[in-house]
This record gives sequence, C-alpha cells and structure tokens, in this order.
Amino acid sequence: MLRALLSATAFSLLLSQAPAQLKELTLKDAVLKAGTDLAPEQLRGLQWIEGSAAYSYLKGEQLMRGTLGKSADAPFANLATLNKHLPDSIRLKAWPMITWIDATRFRFQHSGLMSLYDAKDELNALTRLDKEAANVEVEPTTYAAAYTVENNLYLMRAGTGKNKHTPITNDGVDGIVNGQSVHRQEYGIEKGIFWAPKGGRLAFYRMDESMVTTYQLEDIGTVPSTFDKIRYPMAGQASHHVSIGIHDLAEGTTVFLKIGEPLDQYLTNIAWEPDERHVLVAHLDRKTENLRMVRYDASTGEPVATLFTEHDDKYVEPLQPARFLKTRTSQFIWRSNRDGWQHLYLYDIAKGLVRQLTTGAWEVKEVIGMDPKETFAIVEGTASIDPTQPLGACETHLYRVDLRTGRTNRLTAEPGTHHGQLSSDGLYLIDAWSSTSVANRIVVRNAQTGAVMKTLVDATDPYAGYSAGKIELLAIDGENGDRLNARLIKPSTFDSRKKYPVLVYVYNGPHVQLVTNSFLGGAPPWMLHAAERGYLVWTVDGHGSQWRGKAFEQVIHRQLGILEVKDQMRGIAWLTSQPWVDASRIAVHGWSYGGHMTTAMLLRYPDAFRVGVAGGPVMDWRMYEVMYGERYMDTPQENPEGYEGTALPGLANQLDDPLLIVTGGKDDTVVPEHSYAFLKACVEAGVQVDFFNYPGHGHNVRGKDRLHLMEKVLGYIDEKIGLAP
Repeated sequence: MLRALLSATAFSLLLSQAPAQLKELTLKDAVLKAGTDLAPEQLRGLQWIEGSAAYSYLKGEQLMRGTLGKSADAPFANLATLNKHLPDSIRLKAWPMITWIDATRFRFQHSGLMSLYDAKDELNALTRLDKEAANVEVEPTTYAAAYTVENNLYLMRAGTGKNKHTPITNDGVDGIVNGQSVHRQEYGIEKGIFWAPKGGRLAFYRMDESMVTTYQLEDIGTVPSTFDKIRYPMAGQASHHVSIGIHDLAEGTTVFLKIGEPLDQYLTNIAWEPDERHVLVAHLDRKTENLRMVRYDASTGEPVATLFTEHDDKYVEPLQPARFLKTRTSQFIWRSNRDGWQHLYLYDIAKGLVRQLTTGAWEVKEVIGMDPKETFAIVEGTASIDPTQPLGACETHLYRVDLRTGRTNRLTAEPGTHHGQLSSDGLYLIDAWSSTSVANRIVVRNAQTGAVMKTLVDATDPYAGYSAGKIELLAIDGENGDRLNARLIKPSTFDSRKKYPVLVYVYNGPHVQLVTNSFLGGAPPWMLHAAERGYLVWTVDGHGSQWRGKAFEQVIHRQLGILEVKDQMRGIAWLTSQPWVDASRIAVHGWSYGGHMTTAMLLRYPDAFRVGVAGGPVMDWRMYEVMYGERYMDTPQENPEGYEGTALPGLANQLDDPLLIVTGGKDDTVVPEHSYAFLKACVEAGVQVDFFNYPGHGHNVRGKDRLHLMEKVLGYIDEKIGLAP
C-alpha cells in the first residue's frame, strides 16, 4: 500500500511539472482576433503631448499621462469626465482620437461637434459641423473647419457662440467633385483640402470627371437590384481633369491656379510656403516621365517659377509634398529617388538645390519630425542594403540627419522594424518596434544618441500559449543576379524527415513589401493557422516590390507579371530542392496584383502547381485604371505588345490546374469585369474554372465576412491538395 501511495505521489508530481498544453490556433481566432486578443500589447493612442516632454495614451476609459521621471503614469481625464459635459444623445461610448493643443488642452471631434477640453475640467464646443460632413480638415489655430457635403466644399468658422457655415463651391454635381482626393489616390494624394500655415487661406482640389467612362457596380441591397455608377478611367481612355482652387477667408473669394495644358496632367503634392503667399505643386505629365515643381502666387493663381524638374525614361513617382522649414522659410526638403534610392534633398526657393542630404544604398521612408531650431530631422529608413544580402530592406530604422551637413547617424541598433515619434522639443523619441523575436517593444530614446531612457511596453508573444510554427526570413537567388527576400513558416510539429505541401502567398507588385523583420515577419495570423494545418507557408518579394531601390523596382516596366512570375518560380525551385517539400502538392494564393500573379503562375507553369486561388485579380491591364496602369505599362497604344503579352484571358486554354477566382461584387479598384472576362475565355476554351462572388464587398472582404473568405480559400486548397481539414 505504501509503495502504491508513493507511486501515485510521484505520478502527480510528474503531471504538475509537465508543460501546459498548448492551445489550438483556430482559423476563426486567427482572423477575428488578429487585432485584439492575438495582437501584442500596445499603448492605444500613444503620442507626445504638445509643448512638453510628457506623453499620453488610453487605458480603458482613462486618458493617461506619463513623463520621463520616476513617478508613475497618472490619469489626466476619463470618459465619464467628458460625458458629464455632453448631452445624453451624443455621449461617448469610447475615446475619440484626440489632438493636443498644449500641455493642458486637447481637442476632439464627435457627432458633428469639435470640442476643446482643458485640465480645469472644462469642455467647450468650438464648432458644430453639418451632420453629413465628410473629409473634415480642421485649422489648428482658429479651429475653422473645411469639409465636403456630397460634391461641394464648405467652410465653418468658429465664432463666439455662433458657427457660420459658408459654401465655397456650388458646382458639385455628378462628374464634378470638390475638396476630395483625386487621381485615384495615387502619388501620395490622400486628401483634397489643404490649409495654409496661418489659416488665412486653403487650397482644394476640383476634379472634372464628366468625360470619364462610367462603370456600373451591382447593388443587391434593393429588389430588384440597382446599379451604382462610378467613373473609372481605363488605360488609354479619357482621364479626368483636375484643377486647384485657393480660397481666401478674409476676402471670401476663390481663385484657381492657372495650370495650363494639358488638362489631363497630374497635380500632386500640394505644399504651402510658410507666409501662405505662394503654393507649390508637383506637376506630372500623363506619361509620368516628367515632373515640374511649379510655384504659384496664391492671390492671383499665376505661375511664378518652375523651381526644378525631374525626368525618368520609365516613370517618376512623387509621393510626398515639399516640407518647408519654419526657421529658414525659403528652404524646403524634397524626397526623390533620382539617384537610384529614395533620399532627401534640401532646396532654396531662390538658389535651387542646396545639397543632397542623405545618400547611399538605403531608402528614406518618412520624415517624422525636426527639432524646433530645425538643425536636424528624424527619418525612418531601411537598413543599408547589400545587393547580394538584401535582408536590410526588411528592416526599418530611425536616423538623425543634420540639415546643414547631411551627416546621418542611425539611432536604432536592434534588428527589426522601428517607428518613431519626435517630441515637440526635439529631445526625445518614442520608438515602437518589433522583430521576428520581439512582439512589441515601446521605448523612449534620446533623440541625439538613440540611447534608451525608458521602456513603456515590453510585450509578451500573444501566441506563446498556442501551437504555432516557426517563422524564418531568408534570401534566395532571383533573376538578374539579385537576391530576393523570402519568408517561410513551418508547422510547430515540423519534422525534416517528412514531406510537406506548400502554400505560396504572393503579391509581388509595386509599393508593397510582404517580408519584413517585424512581428510574425509581416505575416497575417491566418498563415500561422495554415501552417498548423500542415502546410509550409511561403512568400517571396520579387522584382518590382518596395524598398529595394529604383532599378530593382523599375525592371518590370511595360511587362507587369512577366519577370515577377520568373522570380516566384525561382522560389519554387528553391522549395523543391529541399528534402522536406512535397513538390507534387504546391498551392498558390494572392489578391489583387497577387491575384494576377496566381493566375499567371498557373497558366505559364501548370506542371509546378496543384491548385490556385486568385482574389480580386487583374486579368488584363487594359481594363485597369489610368493612373496606375499607364505608369507601369504605358498606354495600350504605346505598348500593344506588352499589354497583349501580359493579358491572361488569351491563355485560358492553358489552365490545367483547379483555380478558384474570388471577387467583390462592388470592387471599384479591380472591377469585376476582369474576372468575368477570364471566365468567358474559359467557357470559350472549354476549360473548367471555379468562381465565387462576395456581393456588396469592395476590393477585399473585410469585417466578419473575412472569416468566410478564408474558410473558402483554405477549404478549396485543402480539398485539391488532399489535406484533411
């Protein structure tokens, strides 16, 4: 009996010492909890408080304030404090986005109200907007607001007890749009209203698209169904005409810049000079080969001078407006890849180019701030890129750039992806970063040396309690002698003695980078789930993808999807050379550009794949829009061979693998006609193909329906690969 008791005790001890059983990562959790329970710890709304070395963030219903001292972070305000000042009908259910005015006051917008809260527990309504107001832009000193209702632009001035709403335009109708983003949000255009620095004037876009071909998107929310009309300029067709208005608040008048011919050129990157007497506009011709930086008189609309030009035989891509210095008001910073890499250039209105500020085989991604005296700028950029070992492009670091000498010092040494915020005094940096081994770390750094002064968050891996595979970043040989960045996710139970099917996820188009040294390597959580189903999940960033320099990106010009497919096949060759890969069971899936790539890979290399799922696919670049399509392909008239050679419907008779095409019924980016044209070609060729439409969804399937999408995608692949769900 004693021996039995001892044995039972020993067995109990063994159980207590065994590791906790890991949880299964379900597809439902991977999709629906990716931004909540399965996201690393964050400080929501983290930002510097204007005019101080303090920071704020949201914690539940409290707005917290912290400093670099030893004292603990403390509540500054809570939701109940704000709500006691608001009528019951518009009480806040959650914290809105706030903007700090100074160390004791912040403003926020809610239910058509612009309100100001201060440390004395006072809440003042500054402005009341129209309930239909959209595209709202608030002037930060006067709190005047410009906004749109339907296609017209309005101004609301903050007054003493009164709000005056004034129409700035009245010609907004079907085909005429005021105050909204134009050129289909290409070339860095994200909005249509631009306040002058002192709030006395505002610039706005006016777009005449009445000459643009309409496209009908079916809405099944009505019985019978109806159609929503959009203006969609396809490559080689008539494009819209854009102009820029300047409204003077004191005079109540509007003048339009005298842009000149041609009418279908691109007007990009609007920038006000500090005295708001002039405005800069980066003109880009429709061929996208020639850029002119033009200075305009804001009072008359007359062009004053062309400050500089840029030319590229393939294409020019202005992505950020000129950034004027406040302490040297005739100087501004311009970002360009004219030397082969994205770098910063310092210009003077009178003298022209002063100096190139940053140089070398790396790319500046963003200017995040300057010190008050504007002696330096803090920028985000890639690590130095060795063409034979390109993984530096997978990282983002913080750099300090001396504006007088161009001397550049890297402030972050830890491998990973760093994003910074500079305090208003220029002394400190908030650095939020992650890597494949760091879930999320938020620190405060000295903005001169990069030394860490305080750690705000050191998140644990939210997948630590789950069965999740290993993420590896590596480089493989690509076309043209370049090395390509790749990501491989293996199942947690990976056994090198076994053979595994492969799920390739592909995009490989311009301005996208999928492989990064960040949390999960840049992969969405559904890929971890797919690995646990038994797949090796594989991604390659081939030629044309972002942050590898101009030559690497532009080599795909006039032949989209040709070289990129060869790059992907280099990846397949690497995979099939591994003893643990089942070369007979390789699937490929991608969306948008990746949908084009998925289809092209199956059509051109049918023997290499078992199955594909193409979402929102571009099937023929002749049916894609002007601003993107003509930049990378030229027009169909200029490049008929390129368009014909990259069109996929003509290759439908070569489809020999199961292919599921998925589209959104109201996709206004890659319109459903792409998928329909390919389906028709398959019918004519007597080739079977599968198709699924998500009615009411746009270019991707968002929200709760995304789970349905991923069940559809992985279920289809499982079936054709022969993998039990």
